[in-house]
Amino acid sequence: MAHDQAPASVATYVKVAILLTIITALEVGVIYIRRLTPILIPLLIVMATAKFALVALFFMHLRYDPRPLKLLFLGPLIIAVLLAIALATLTGAFLVFGR
Repeated sequence: MAHDQAPASVATYVKVAILLTIITALEVGVIYIRRLTPILIPLLIVMATAKFALVALFFMHLRYDPRPLKLLFLGPLIIAVLLAIALATLTGAFLVFGR
């Protein structure tokens, strides 16, 4: 199977690692900002999804795989996000105005 793209350079992997570190720091930081409480769970889900995508694309080399293999990762990601939303809803984490 031929690759359409050249492999990423070490500098690219370092940039991705730095970006992952920044996103992780933001995830920890937003927990302490009280004004973000109403949107905390969706915000964390978005950041976790971004980290998942970066890790899958670069460190698992998914960006070099054919489309069907990429879709194999997209399906479980959608299921995980929906499950996280369902569990957060069950616990009342999305209740902005309280019960």
